[in-house]
Amino acid sequence: LECNHLYTATTFISNQTQREAIMKLHIFSTSITILLLNKLLLAFSFSSRSVNLSTFFQHKTTESCLFASSNPTSLQMSSGDAESTLPTVEQASKDPFMSQLSHAAEICTLLEESKDDDELTSSLLKAQLSHSDGIRGFFATYLTSEGTVADEEDVPEPLAGAMREADMDVLVPLACMNVIMPTAMTSMHSDPELSTNAAKTARRGTRVLKFLKNQHESVGTNCNAILAAATESPGDEKQVKYWKKFFENYGYEDVQRADIAKAMKELI
Repeated sequence: LECNHLYTATTFISNQTQREAIMKLHIFSTSITILLLNKLLLAFSFSSRSVNLSTFFQHKTTESCLFASSNPTSLQMSSGDAESTLPTVEQASKDPFMSQLSHAAEICTLLEESKDDDELTSSLLKAQLSHSDGIRGFFATYLTSEGTVADEEDVPEPLAGAMREADMDVLVPLACMNVIMPTAMTSMHSDPELSTNAAKTARRGTRVLKFLKNQHESVGTNCNAILAAATESPGDEKQVKYWKKFFENYGYEDVQRADIAKAMKELI
């Protein structure tokens, strides 16, 4: 929690040098925290997959969304360290966010092995994407782990089917955030490697959002509102106000807003 509060505090610091110093301290502190969490995961044999957990943090915002810092540090958990333990459908549909991160690692492994429609993979994905914690936990892993199918042009069918059945009122705004936030971080990071990783996460998130655009009209509505909020243009008053507040919460300035606007234009 202290790591999260530390990062949030940077949005109120105008001095760029001080801001970057605190951001680096935040990344270091979070890496230590994630290392301890992974030790616990190993002890309880929760997962055998490499999970890039330190790229995503749960922040105290009104949206309760998942924030991508795009820290490239990847903490490995080999098959020799712990036995693979798949979640049950009930666990995937009900467990809280931190448990969903562990579940997502196993589900992503299944997704790698069965890109075509697979009953087990599909049922677990549908269960996990049936609620906000599951959606955030899954995409924290899917969008940031090394060697995932997220880099392929087409969304794997088990994931596509699960997203079609998800609550679009929950999924679409989170999917938009998973494009907005790493896009913004590409210019906020002073470290080229961190910026590159942020751009990679943004590209993966864009593929997901492009798929959803063909499934539900709310994607276009949200993208138009985000563009309007980023460019100070007219639009749906309620949604534009929501996304403007989102930008303010994370301290996005003109550079970040211009990058976000460009990303939205490509989607629209």
